[in-house]
Amino acid sequence: MDVVSAVFGAAAGLAGLLLVFLGVSIAAFQSYAADVPRAATAGFRRAGAWILGAFLLGLADVAISFAWLLSPHRALRDAAVVLFAVVLVSVAVAAATTARAILWR
Repeated sequence: MDVVSAVFGAAAGLAGLLLVFLGVSIAAFQSYAADVPRAATAGFRRAGAWILGAFLLGLADVAISFAWLLSPHRALRDAAVVLFAVVLVSVAVAAATTARAILWR
């Protein structure tokens, strides 16, 4: 029970942080003029897509963890833990993509 409760809290907190960084990425993308070539903003679009994907995976993990808290089944517990590992990997990829977009403009 402690594992899924921890995954529930960590996934919810991580999803909240990702939402903040998604807003920052969108603001950086929108700071460019409308006539800028698509290649100039491609990194920010790619980073935003990865951040959005990681955010949605985090929300799915919160939903699965919450479902397990309502009705504890081994399959839900295993799914919540595995999905959290996938969320962590997607956050790492999103961070690397965002850093690449910012540093190599």
